[in-house]
Amino acid sequence: MQRKRMRNVWDEWHWDLWDPATEPLPKEPKTYRKISFCTACMNRLHDLMVTLPVNVHHNRDYPNVEFVVVNYNSQDKLDEWMKDYMMPYIEAGLLVYVHTTEPEFFMASHSRNISFKVATGDIVNNIDADNFSGRGFAKTLNLLAEMRPEKAVFTRAKRLTHGRLGFYKKEWLELGGYDEDLMGYGSDDLNLFYRAMATGCKLMKWGYWDPRFCERIFTPFEDKDRYMEHKNWKHTEIVNKEITFDNLDRKQFVANQGRQWGKAKLVKNFKEVIYV
Repeated sequence: MQRKRMRNVWDEWHWDLWDPATEPLPKEPKTYRKISFCTACMNRLHDLMVTLPVNVHHNRDYPNVEFVVVNYNSQDKLDEWMKDYMMPYIEAGLLVYVHTTEPEFFMASHSRNISFKVATGDIVNNIDADNFSGRGFAKTLNLLAEMRPEKAVFTRAKRLTHGRLGFYKKEWLELGGYDEDLMGYGSDDLNLFYRAMATGCKLMKWGYWDPRFCERIFTPFEDKDRYMEHKNWKHTEIVNKEITFDNLDRKQFVANQGRQWGKAKLVKNFKEVIYV
């Protein structure tokens, strides 16, 4: 039933897809937009200590990039690792590290809303803790943005985002961010993606030409909902898809209306208390 509803969504909206065969990627940009790569992490230090240094290294050639890491009340010495190994990047302004001690459980939508709110980039792009960005990912996103300077979604494909989803921050805010009505694991990226496409955004797919942009650490199924309140990830994924399709049917494309979303008290870079 959900597969049919998904097909109906695409058939109804006739969403706009970039085709590199007819619109080739430019070789050089006219401007270097600031790009923020955002990662929210609860007890995933074992992944982040592998992916984050590599991702920073692979995008150092882009002159206007930042990495935002949200410690979502991790209990695995993430603070200590950041102080021991990543302080040079923090001091250089390349990495922004924020820590909240408020959440009891991991909430994908809320944690990503925090990371995107903290980010200062023109483009905000989620990268899960177990994902490698791939060499030159920031440069590629900027070239895609050169062709589509507004109303764009940057991701791998229309059904599989692979934990990487990007927007112009202004447009992401107008959409109300990630939907915090969603529960547990599953479909948080697709929910936001579908809402954006329904409002006239164009899908700028970076997955066409370089498989390095899709590399990740394998995550066992039992880890998907380990730190979430609702433990049956297959069930929550079904529920979240129903919420998504129901909202699309009602043409309710802006999430979190009538409430403060992405709310948190944070300690930024170990010294500054901020509120989002």
